Amino acid sequence: MKTNTNKNSQKNGQNFYNEVSGFYEKMIDLEKNLELRTEAYKNIFKEPGVVADIGCGIGLDSIALAKNGHHVFAFDPSPNMIQKTIENAVKYNVIFNSSISSFQSIPQKYSGNFDYVVSVGNTIAHLSSRELKNAFIKIYKLLKPGGKAFLHILNYNLIIRKGRRINNIAVRDGQVIIRFYDLDRSKIDFNILSFPLNQPKNFNIVTTTHYPHSKNLILAYLKNAGFYRIKLSKNFNGDKFELKESKDIFIEAYKK
Repeated sequence: MKTNTNKNSQKNGQNFYNEVSGFYEKMIDLEKNLELRTEAYKNIFKEPGVVADIGCGIGLDSIALAKNGHHVFAFDPSPNMIQKTIENAVKYNVIFNSSISSFQSIPQKYSGNFDYVVSVGNTIAHLSSRELKNAFIKIYKLLKPGGKAFLHILNYNLIIRKGRRINNIAVRDGQVIIRFYDLDRSKIDFNILSFPLNQPKNFNIVTTTHYPHSKNLILAYLKNAGFYRIKLSKNFNGDKFELKESKDIFIEAYKK
């Protein structure tokens, strides 16, 4: 058994994803989600462009975007995740740039370089309120005038209100992976428990902090950064977001 309960925002997130990088692909069902996102991004970004994928993980969105003809720069603070991204780029025969960087450590030289910035997979939930505000300012600076940001976060209002502690249970290749929460209104412990199907006592659990940012806070910080034409959806298809029912919040926002 191994545990990781270090609580230190972005550094904590980096350590967490270094730990889970070995089985993350199984956990999210890479093949299935790659097909879905490749199709979804054709509608979200209708013209090929230069894209920053921040919090790229194992490269799911970067690969989908590259397959659609975009010039992709993949950023993640976890060295292990970036290594997986590089391996998956080779596996799926796509080429893009990758860098071990968080929101704030992306070099200044990239300012104004991107047509689009993507940060999905609940990446922004790893940021404290102060870090979130600064991250939106950073995204705004990275975009070209008229550029578009596409972001995602879980609807924590729904999760907390309904006490939904179990996020997902997956059984793949003889391994059980359970994602669950310890709920609090100011922050949430996000846990991943994994073990061999026939050896439940041989388990591993890792924990990181999520910050349950509200819809109103997100909108306020986006407007503070300068974004306009902000749209909230409940899925990749752009269907209307409902605060009391939607599991996810997808955000589109434009730079003036």
